[in-house]
Amino acid sequence: MTDNDIHKRAMIEALEKSLGIVTTACKSVGISRETHYRWLREDEQYKDAVDDISDVALDFAESQLHKQIQNGEV
Repeated sequence: MTDNDIHKRAMIEALEKSLGIVTTACKSVGISRETHYRWLREDEQYKDAVDDISDVALDFAESQLHKQIQNGEV
């Protein structure tokens, strides 16, 4: 396993913890945003994993919005 592979795994975990916020995840892993976006372009498996996290983050945001609407908060 290469250093890039280790950083990619760490980045996926950081994105999960930050609900897909790239800047936060990059800072916690110690890579640049440019590196993350290059990996997205060049590594299909990495891109798929990031896309899955984005879907989860969107679902979470939608569920929170629905709760607020039901409570008359929006």
